Amino acid sequence: RAKMLRSLLLLLATAAAIGATGWTRVGPAPDDAELTVNFALPLQNTAWLEAFVLDVSNPTSSNYGRHMTWETLAKKVNAHPESHRLLTEALAHSGVTNVKTTMDRGFVVATGAACCFGDFFNTTFFRFQHTDFADMEVVRAPEAEIPSSLRRHVSFAVGHKLLPREKDLRSPTVQATPLTDPQLGTTPDTIDTAYKLNSYSCSNKNTSQAVASFLKQYFGDKDLARFQEKFKLPVKPITKIVGVNPAHEQGMEANLDVQYIGATGRNADTWFVSTSGTVNHGQERFLLWITQMTNTTDAPWVHSVSYGDVEASISVDYKDRVDQEFQKFGATGRTVLIAAGDSGVSCSDGKQSPDWPTSSPWVTSVGGTEGDTTVWGDGGSGFSNTYDMPAWQKDAVTAYLNSGKAPDSKYFNKTGRAYPDVSAFATNFEIAFDGMFVGVAGTSCATPTFAGVVTALNDVRLNKGKTTLGFLNPTLYMLGKASPAAFNDITQGSNPAGSCPGFEATTGWDAASGWGSPNFNILKTLV
Repeated sequence: RAKMLRSLLLLLATAAAIGATGWTRVGPAPDDAELTVNFALPLQNTAWLEAFVLDVSNPTSSNYGRHMTWETLAKKVNAHPESHRLLTEALAHSGVTNVKTTMDRGFVVATGAACCFGDFFNTTFFRFQHTDFADMEVVRAPEAEIPSSLRRHVSFAVGHKLLPREKDLRSPTVQATPLTDPQLGTTPDTIDTAYKLNSYSCSNKNTSQAVASFLKQYFGDKDLARFQEKFKLPVKPITKIVGVNPAHEQGMEANLDVQYIGATGRNADTWFVSTSGTVNHGQERFLLWITQMTNTTDAPWVHSVSYGDVEASISVDYKDRVDQEFQKFGATGRTVLIAAGDSGVSCSDGKQSPDWPTSSPWVTSVGGTEGDTTVWGDGGSGFSNTYDMPAWQKDAVTAYLNSGKAPDSKYFNKTGRAYPDVSAFATNFEIAFDGMFVGVAGTSCATPTFAGVVTALNDVRLNKGKTTLGFLNPTLYMLGKASPAAFNDITQGSNPAGSCPGFEATTGWDAASGWGSPNFNILKTLV
């Protein structure tokens, strides 16, 4: 009877895990099937970390810009040695001995055989095949849970249980668009003029930036050189590739990212960070990117990320932990910019459905514009259902909510963290791809564009003997209020989706475009 109940529970768990994803269980996993599981251990001193980041990121604080190194931070914020010991001993007891630990002991990445992980989780692993992608097969245990003796020592684990969703199987793509009259399109020249960059070229040897790449999105080095030559940019190859980059499998997203972060952050050292598995669940590959960068002592100062998910689909413990990792970026003087999404206010069941991680208050969310003063109608924006509105944006957001330009609050959480924080061009971008020049659109265009501007501002500061900008949002909202000319105000348009009305753009900060796009000529005098 107990065996029948266990079989029923396994069937139900498998069905729940498969859901609408199209995966079919095809049999037991071979004992020697290899798995990699990432364990997150609870961190100590997280309240201190949050207070520290806010202090060194507040332009009015005497501690502004006094960041820490990764090594120093790891000595202050880390997992308890006992938690690490108990987990690694339990893994070793089950035969999992290929274990890597981050410098703060906060993540343990373990690789081993399915039979060993089956013993560790006290469960059975199975092979799953996707009905639409016959060559895609994964090994998972849908009912696996952290052993009860370790639940106090492990916050969560990824890589062993969740099945990839269909959107996680396809390479993320920007919206391909016909390349219209070049005079009407978005190119490095039009960006340089509109954002008053004046062909600024970074000159400090410590200035650096990076783009994150997921799911088999690779760039072409020949297309990058072709793009730089056409628009008379400094011909500078990617400085460092983390992960793999088979150029014969290049994608539009990756080409766009490296071409335009280099067009605005000219002459800066640029990294391409690839965590491009074929069938990883979205949370796994995103966590891999984070652990790579927070465990790299010379990681670049600015990170552009075009990745998003539905906020409501992500567990609270996972979001909390990722936020702590974002805080580490800020504590060490690094800036993370994330695309706001391409689905307007993203309506679900008659209510706005915010995206994540762009809704996190610890990243800079980048929305989209169409032309100099109009919101891109598909540009993502909204109010978080997870995070409260942070103090640094309350005045600006409250003023907008009282302006009459926001829809009825029944559609959104008016007390939540509002995004985007800023915007940039998002339509008709001209990129080099596979030997041709094509048009693309999306906040995936806006994000590397704005990220490169932040890199140029870092270069200005470094050349003055200052530190990098780090966690940017408190500075952005202070500048938006005190020096509105530092941004090109976006005052027209809206971004509705489905049955949900959008946010209307207006003077000053609004929930469709944030503060607007950058005016580098003014910003460089203020930072």
